[in-house]
Amino acid sequence: MNALARFDDLLGRTVSMRALALLRALAGPVVLLHLQPFLSDAWRGETYRDAFYEPYAAWYPELPEAIYVGLLWLAAAAAVAMSLGFLTRVATATTFAVVTYNLFLSTTHFHNNRAYLVVVLGLLAVAPCGRELSLDAWIRHRRGQPARDPLAPAWPLWLLRFECAAIYGASGLSKLVDPDWFGGTVTWQRVVRARDDLEAWPLPDWALSALTDRGFHTGAAKLIVLTELFIALGLWWPRTRYAAVWVAVVFHVTIETSASVQVFSLLGIAVLVIWAVPSTRDRVLRIDSTSARQARLGRLVGGLDWLARFRVEPAPPGSALAVTDRDGTTLRGAPAVALTLSRLPLTAWFALPALLLPAVRRARRAGDEGITASVASR
Repeated sequence: MNALARFDDLLGRTVSMRALALLRALAGPVVLLHLQPFLSDAWRGETYRDAFYEPYAAWYPELPEAIYVGLLWLAAAAAVAMSLGFLTRVATATTFAVVTYNLFLSTTHFHNNRAYLVVVLGLLAVAPCGRELSLDAWIRHRRGQPARDPLAPAWPLWLLRFECAAIYGASGLSKLVDPDWFGGTVTWQRVVRARDDLEAWPLPDWALSALTDRGFHTGAAKLIVLTELFIALGLWWPRTRYAAVWVAVVFHVTIETSASVQVFSLLGIAVLVIWAVPSTRDRVLRIDSTSARQARLGRLVGGLDWLARFRVEPAPPGSALAVTDRDGTTLRGAPAVALTLSRLPLTAWFALPALLLPAVRRARRAGDEGITASVASR
């Protein structure tokens, strides 16, 4: 009963919906890319009743062609409104409903990436993710109305985190138990079938020879499996989360360049924002406004801190740039810049390796030791 109570508390605890608000804004363009093939077919007069149409069930409602095409355009308009945060609840629910309806029209419409998109849209539709980063919030502010509470029960966030990790885990485990996949046969056959395309690329002979070598794929397939399993598990632990996110981005970029996965890579990278700690303004960035360099960094943080990780405060003239992390550790100078950039969504992929530099690691250790000494003196 205690475990059940803790689990219930975990799901009902109020947390920031900022990450889901950012995901909502990013999901709009993904939906447009998802709808683009269907809209292109409709433009050419080719709808779902083509030679490959195979309905899931005889009772599933099929709309007349004109209404169906209108529904697709409605979904595109709703996706734009969802991304902008205009009538967010209605727009997100409409986008989810149309995309889901279209998915189940025919078995040929089903792909794992489209099913994942439906899951993401469904959770965004039930989460109050329009209270920040939205036109709705801006309109309320312009009208002088009080801002809505950005905190909400955490269960949609936790459910989406589980779904995100489960995709990597299920993919990795299925490949692990499949001898053809784990042994490299599947990847080798794919490359052999695409050899003509590879030869059209500006690749050196040694690279082409390595990619088509059977032995290379024996090791490469195992690396792929271990990568997926590491992402699935590493996302859950704070000490490995940043590394897992960084590996996941590289993983998605790699498979996007080597396979046709439709919107999966873009959606997969966008969903990674939910692994940010669901709290806001819990780091303090102290900036000397008289310093042009520090002022530029302050403007950069103001424009790119989409997850609201920092609270910017003025520092006395002549002070070095300082960042106080949520654990109380204070960094100054270059280590502070590295930490700040590593916590901004757009620069994190480039700044994260900087946290491994000896100067940054020494600064963090010094900060930790200072906190320990302060606690001991009390």
